[in-house]
Amino acid sequence: MYYFIVNPSSRSGRGRKVWQQVEVELERLSVEYRVFFTSGQGHAIKLSREITSRDGSHTLVALGGDGTVNEVINGIQDFDRVTFAYIPTGSSNDFARSLKLPGEPLEALANILHPKYYRRIDLGRMEYGNRQRLFAVSCGMGFDAAVCYEALHSKMKRLLNRIKLGKLTYVGIALRQMILLKGHAISMTAEGSGKRMFPKTFFVSVMNCAYEGGGLKMCPQAQPFDGRLDTCVVESVNKLFLSLVLPTAFFGKHTHFWCVHMNRGPVIRLKAQTPLPVHADGEFCKYHRELVISCLPGRLKIIAGKEEI
Repeated sequence: MYYFIVNPSSRSGRGRKVWQQVEVELERLSVEYRVFFTSGQGHAIKLSREITSRDGSHTLVALGGDGTVNEVINGIQDFDRVTFAYIPTGSSNDFARSLKLPGEPLEALANILHPKYYRRIDLGRMEYGNRQRLFAVSCGMGFDAAVCYEALHSKMKRLLNRIKLGKLTYVGIALRQMILLKGHAISMTAEGSGKRMFPKTFFVSVMNCAYEGGGLKMCPQAQPFDGRLDTCVVESVNKLFLSLVLPTAFFGKHTHFWCVHMNRGPVIRLKAQTPLPVHADGEFCKYHRELVISCLPGRLKIIAGKEEI
C-alpha cells in the first residue's frame, strides 16, 4: 500500500495537475494506494502523523515542494517503519536536486513503484525554546529566512509559477530583501571546532544537503549521509558586493570570497544579539535568538534515484 500526501496548491496549482497524471497511471497499473490532500499550512504534518501512527510499515509519498517534504517528515511517528518517497512539484525542489531524484512526474512514479536503490539519509533537528523542527534540506537564520518568509506570501511567486519561471521568485525577493538588510552579531559554536563570533552577520545557512533557495549550492560539500551539517555564514560585506557574491552560489563559487565562512559539525549552536527570522526547509519558524541544530544520522529511509549522489 502506498500512501500519497499531495499538496494540490504546490507551485500555484501544479501539484493538482501532477497528481491527476499520477492517478491515471496508478489506476492503469492497478496499484493499491490511498491519497490525502493537504488544505493548508501544517496539514501535511497532521496527515503524516495519522498515517504513521497505524500499525505496520508504510511507504509514504510526498507530492509537492520542499515545504511539503518538511511537513511530512515532521509528522512521522516511527522512522523505522517508514519508507519515504518524493514526487517534486515545487518552485525550488532542492531536496530532489540534492539527492538526484527524478523530476518528471511519471518517471518519479516509476522509480517509486519499481525501486532499484534505497538509502538512509541524515535529517537535521532544529531546537528553539521548548520546540523543535526537523529539516531535510536546510535551516537558516537571518536574510535567507526573511526571503523564505516573503516567498511564502508572494504574489510574484504565483505569477512566475504560472509562466514556469518560479525559480526567479527567490532572486527577485532576495534583491528586495537586500535593500532592507542589516547585519547582526551572531556567535556560532560547532562541535569539534569551537566558538566563533561574527559581529555583522547577514545570514547563517545550516545545510544537510548542498542546495537551497532554488539551486543555490550554498554548501557544495554538504552530503545528507555523512553524519554532519555544513554551515555557511556571510558577514561584514557591502550590499552591492553581496549582490555580486550571491549569484556565484549557483555554481558553489561563493566560498572563495573573504566574507563567506564555511564550517561543519554534528551539532551547531547559534546565538544572535536580537531575535532574527528563522526557517526550516523554507518554512518560516518565526523569530528566535538561539538555535541548537543537530544532525540525526541515517534517520530517514528513502527510495533513491537511479544516479549515484
